[in-house]
Amino acid sequence: MDVRELECFLAVVDHGSITKAAASLYLAQPSLSQVIRRLEDELGVELFRRVGRGLVLTAAGEALVGPARQVLRDLHHARHVAAEYRGLERGRIDIAISASLTSDFLAAWVGHFRRLHPGVTVRLTQHKGTIDDIVALIRSGEAELAYTLTPVSRQGIDCMHVGDGEIVLALPPAWQTDLPDPVPVAMLDGLPMVIDRAFGRSYLEAIRDSSGVEPAVVVDVEESAALVALIAAGAGAAFLPMRQALDAWRRGAQLRTISPQTFRSIYAVKSSSPLSGPARKFLELSQANLDRWRDALARRTEKGMTLLEAAVDAEKSIEAAYRRLAEQRVRPDADSVSEAPR
Repeated sequence: MDVRELECFLAVVDHGSITKAAASLYLAQPSLSQVIRRLEDELGVELFRRVGRGLVLTAAGEALVGPARQVLRDLHHARHVAAEYRGLERGRIDIAISASLTSDFLAAWVGHFRRLHPGVTVRLTQHKGTIDDIVALIRSGEAELAYTLTPVSRQGIDCMHVGDGEIVLALPPAWQTDLPDPVPVAMLDGLPMVIDRAFGRSYLEAIRDSSGVEPAVVVDVEESAALVALIAAGAGAAFLPMRQALDAWRRGAQLRTISPQTFRSIYAVKSSSPLSGPARKFLELSQANLDRWRDALARRTEKGMTLLEAAVDAEKSIEAAYRRLAEQRVRPDADSVSEAPR
């Protein structure tokens, strides 16, 4: 058994067919089939069964997936230890994310990371947000790093608090409202709301239990990615993380901060074993970007801006910095952009 055989095996696992796996590896289908047969002969077990036009893993194949991914990850880690001296030139990160983070923090982090390290591929897998689902992805090797809104506690798993994101109230563009900024929680009672079934629902339950305040839920959606379009269409107000709220603001939404100020915690989850070079750099970047965003807001609010004014101004500054970098046709580094995306 060699590394190439394991790479071929995992390509078939990930793509579900010899045809798609061969295309991803730039191999002829007969050549890939021969590699899989040779691996099965060496191990003395059948790894796949054909079902219809696709392939499914046998019990032996399922048992091999985790160790095979770990072998390749260890190999990548060994290569990247040496690559640290010349920068990240190639590699891949496998990251698991919740859909509620895709549209705000993580999208900005991936974009920033790719600008810094264009030779590194980022593979994203969506998780359901449950602790068991996250742990299964990490332990199976399908993801090396996961981001979640829920702290995870399991043996052999490390969980780190990456930072906090500000939560604001977004109102439809056409609403005539005299709600102040910030909006006291008490004034949310009876307000028609669009909520997601993760943070939005849990926050409503929290203010109901602590303050007796209960907004009127008029639309209930699975994931927060749908909230901006619903707000723009006038369906109701919603609680949004700051970056997603700025997307809603660009589409005409009215924004208000909430009193007391509300934050959403973000956690990174990984195996207790060391991260590969690319994954470690990505984790460091996510923490640094949240710190820079917080500092950028603090500098502006100290000058008299409201939190929302500070967020809009910081966002414009970031976009202008990246436009300058694109025009100069240079690759940004950590010092090129003083206020990196959150």
